Amino acid sequence: MGRFAGGAAAAVGGIVAVATTLGLLGSWWWPFDLIANFRPQYAMVLGVAAVAAILLRRWATALALATFALFNLAAMAPYLVGTGSAAAPGDRLTVVSFNVGISNPARADVMRFIGSEAPDLVFLYESSFEWEDAALALDLPYRLVSVVPPGTLTGITVMARDGLSTTVVPTPLSAPTAAAVEVEIGGLAATVIGAHPPSPTSGARSQLRDRVLDEVGRWVAGRPGPVLVVGDLNATPWSSGYRRLKDPGRLVDSLRGRGLQPSWPDGWGPLMITIDHALHTPDLVSVDRRTGPANGSAHRPLIVTVGRSAVVG
Repeated sequence: MGRFAGGAAAAVGGIVAVATTLGLLGSWWWPFDLIANFRPQYAMVLGVAAVAAILLRRWATALALATFALFNLAAMAPYLVGTGSAAAPGDRLTVVSFNVGISNPARADVMRFIGSEAPDLVFLYESSFEWEDAALALDLPYRLVSVVPPGTLTGITVMARDGLSTTVVPTPLSAPTAAAVEVEIGGLAATVIGAHPPSPTSGARSQLRDRVLDEVGRWVAGRPGPVLVVGDLNATPWSSGYRRLKDPGRLVDSLRGRGLQPSWPDGWGPLMITIDHALHTPDLVSVDRRTGPANGSAHRPLIVTVGRSAVVG
């Protein structure tokens, strides 16, 4: 029995160790990039397998499995420990970013949630005219500043709090996969762009996702002033596609030091992954970052509050 258990621990751990390694090659082949999204799960499985190997006195196996577990933990470490930069005194900007789901019937519940959070800006992905009608029907203190284009089944809706100064700005994309606005709250002026690239469920869709993220990243890098990027990016922090967005503009992940905050698929417990994000230029700092209730969507909404960094002038 002990030999069988030891062999099972080694086999499962070996498979996950191989997946850990292949995830590093995500820029070579899109299935490897999908594999990279599950580093938290790999760390958990490898840790359990390593403990089992120790209990069975299979020392070499335990050492190998523990090494791979620690490798995954090291990739997660910036999100599990540490704190962000200090925010300068002044105004704050709160944004809700939510893939509501085109077929989600709980539109009134979602709108009531938005009303209870009272953010400054709202980005809704997989939105439609039905979602925009639901927002207007509840008479929330918001106005629609960017809507799904006519004749388009689904897209991005942007809502702004009444009284908030906003200007819609062109995005770097021709397809309705991003929407951006300039906002000003007191002394805090910034650009906020919401993006929703395709899910990487095939080679072609993975390439399109990466191209969208790359274009948004380069657009942010060339944009003057503070910029906040939010969205259902269909990529975790360990995806090669995610780095295409983050690296060009030296963007800071609002998740750092705040835990993993998985957002999809809601209700799947330890199998959930983090694909809904908020990143910002170094002249901003995240004051608060959390997820909310799904209200019928497969995604949990992201609520992020930013202010000016006390470090960057």
